[in-house]
This record gives sequence, structure tokens and C-alpha cells, in this order.
Amino acid sequence: MKKILFLLTIILIPINVFAKDITSSSTITINNEKYTKITDNKENTYINVEKDKVINIKSNEDIAGIYIIYELNSQTGIIKANNKFIEIGTKGFLHEYIDLKDIGLTKELEITYNNNVKIGEIYILSAGELPSYVEVWEESCKEADLLLFTTHSDDEQLFFLGLLPTYVAKGASVQVVYFTNHNDNPKRLHEQLHGLYTVGIRNYPVMGLIPDAYSETLNGAIKNIEKAGLTVEDATNFEVEMIRRFKPLVVVGHDELGEYSHGQHILNTHVLKIALEKANDKTYHAESYDKYGIWDVPKTYLHLYKENKIIMNYDEPLEYFNSKTAYEVSKEGYSKHLSQQWTWFTKWINGSNNSYTKATDIKTYSPLEYGLYRTTVGEDINKNDMFENLIFRKDEVQEEVVENDKVINITDEGNQEYYSRYKNYIIIGTIFILTVTITLVSKKKNKVRK
Repeated sequence: MKKILFLLTIILIPINVFAKDITSSSTITINNEKYTKITDNKENTYINVEKDKVINIKSNEDIAGIYIIYELNSQTGIIKANNKFIEIGTKGFLHEYIDLKDIGLTKELEITYNNNVKIGEIYILSAGELPSYVEVWEESCKEADLLLFTTHSDDEQLFFLGLLPTYVAKGASVQVVYFTNHNDNPKRLHEQLHGLYTVGIRNYPVMGLIPDAYSETLNGAIKNIEKAGLTVEDATNFEVEMIRRFKPLVVVGHDELGEYSHGQHILNTHVLKIALEKANDKTYHAESYDKYGIWDVPKTYLHLYKENKIIMNYDEPLEYFNSKTAYEVSKEGYSKHLSQQWTWFTKWINGSNNSYTKATDIKTYSPLEYGLYRTTVGEDINKNDMFENLIFRKDEVQEEVVENDKVINITDEGNQEYYSRYKNYIIIGTIFILTVTITLVSKKKNKVRK
């Protein structure tokens, strides 16, 4: 009986099965030619795959998923296996994980694209829990609780340090929009995705409209965008569209003085202040109005804004991140920006010889200090939370579950708990029935022996 109970216990203990990276033991050819650049673990070495050329992948083990890292832009295409196919590249993700569940496990597959595409890496994976380096991105938010207008790849981890992990941990839907792009330096695009994923962002960011260029004044930044064939109105239209599209409860922007006087930071916030008013004007930018309607943002915070100041706390352990603080998580996010580690930002965030242990150690351009620039829901009282006087959208959505003539109001999380509870009841009931059965069988055997 003891043996049976022991085996029963082992069966009921959940076992995590981890996916294996089987790339090195697989063969990848393109029109029967091998290319090492797509399996060298270097994102910035890539190959050009021409339209309709066939990428053939063979493995001795079952393939459950493919993780593709594109060089600059993804393209649409298909994966074929088991006389079935699935579409890929339809969401425009630079890092794309493709689960083959709709095709089924296979030892061989083919990939073709509808247009020429540059591919940096292809990883081949077996079934199971994915390795930490595989990023499974979701589409951008339909509606965001928090919308961050950051300027460059890494600003979201530096001057907005702690912001993203704090509100991810609290359960907010968070959308990141970049003011600039780094299309001339694709490694920074990869770094920003790695960094965002590290701090818990899963909704894909929106890449910027404006090329990265340095200046120290607003006028200098305007001249730079004019050189790129753009205007302040173009930038304003872009941010108006983002506000209308994501309908955020809270918007966060840069310091009006550009933190360290970076012209593009200054321009970003200059444009944002205009966009906040225009987004609620149905006569402005008809294209985005026709598509998304208007939106009046309830609360807007600017970094280091002097009026209506609030002080954030990024030094409390967050259960969501295994008791790491938001400061510690953002430092990990910044560490993914390998091309920027030589800059003064690294000392700014880490301290000399990594001497900083908490966010309050950072004194210059403190990431803790914000001001409430604009509000339609009243002033802050506690001055430590951007969502004071607001509720995350998921907490507003209540579903009615009718069970035994009782109406139970639950959130989406509650729904999961509801079904999880029944799963536990089934497990407990199964153990009880088996225990009773084993006991009765044991008693019967004892009577027979007597």
C-alpha cells in the first residue's frame, strides 16, 4: 500500500518539461546550401534569403517550434510540414517564435518567404518550456493602461528606470512607443527588444518615426528632423495617432529639458504636450480620427516636472520578479544594451564599481521624480502612484459566472482561480477515492489471510 501511495504521489507532482535547443544537431539548408551565419548565435551577422527560396530544416528529433531573429524587418511567408502550412511574419515582429502545434511535431519542414528577407538567426526547439532567451511577443496593446513615450533604445531602462517593471508587476497593460528609430544601427533594435522582455514587457513596442540624431536644443532637434524630410507636424500626428490608438489611462514623457539636454528628448515632450490636446480634437488629423476616434488622456506625468511632484518607490521587492526590486530589474534590462555599456549611462545607473544598490542612490536626473503635468481625474494626494484615482482596465472588467443559481463576479484572474480551484477538487477527490479503494482492498486481503 505504501508503494502505491508513493507512486500516486509521484504521478500527481507536476513536472516541468524543458524544451531543448536542437539547432546544433539539425541541418539547415537554403536551396541545398548551408549558411553558418544563421546559426552562429550572433544576431548581427545575417544572410539574404531571396523570395521563394526554400529554407529546409531537418532534425533527428521532433521539432516543436522555430525562433527566428530578423535583421531589420520581418517578411510574410509560410512554414510547410506534415502536408500542412502556417503563415509567419504577419505581425511584423523582429524576433518571432513560431509554435508548430497547428502543424504537429515534425522532423522536417520548409520555410519560404513572399519577399526577400534578411535573417540573423534561426533556433530549432523541441517541445516543452522554452529557454529564457526565446521571446514570445504579443501584439501591441488594444488599449493600454500606461503608455510610455520614450525617445531612444535604452531611455526606457535609464531615465524611466523602474517604471516598466513596477507596473508590469502590478498587472497594468503597458505599451512602449519610441520617438526615434535605429534603422541605421539594427543592433540597437535587438537590444531594445531584449531589454523590454527582461523587464516583463510582452506587448510589442511601436518603433519610432524619426532617425536618431544628436542636438542639445529644441531648434537643433527640429533642424535634424527637417534634414530627414519630416516636420514637427509629422511628429505630432504620430503621437496623436498613438494616443488615439492605445487610449491610455496614463501617459509618461521625458523631462521638458531633455534630462541631459538631449534635443530629441526635448522635442519628444514638446510634441507630446501638443498631441495631448490635439488627440481630443475631432477636427485634427482626420486619418487617425476616422480609424480610432478621439481620446482625452486622464493623467500625464513628465519626468522631473516640478509641479504636482510625486516620488516613486523602486526599491521594494516585487514578487512578480522573484523578489527583485524594480531598480534591479531595470538594471538587468539596461545590461541587454550591449552597445551602450561604454557610455556614461552605465556609471549613472550602476554607480562607480557597481556601488549602487538602490534607486535612491541615483541623485542626478533621479528616475524616481515625476510631476503630474495634466489630469482630468483630480490631483494626487498620496503622490507615490501614477494610477491614483484610476483603476486598471482589467480590474474594471467583471464577468458573471452563473453556478448553482449564484452569480459570482470575478475578474479574468479570478476566472483562472475559479477553474484552478475545480482542478484542485478533482485531484483531491481522485486521491480520496484511490485511498479508500486501496484501504478496502487491503482490508479484504487481511480477511482472506485470516
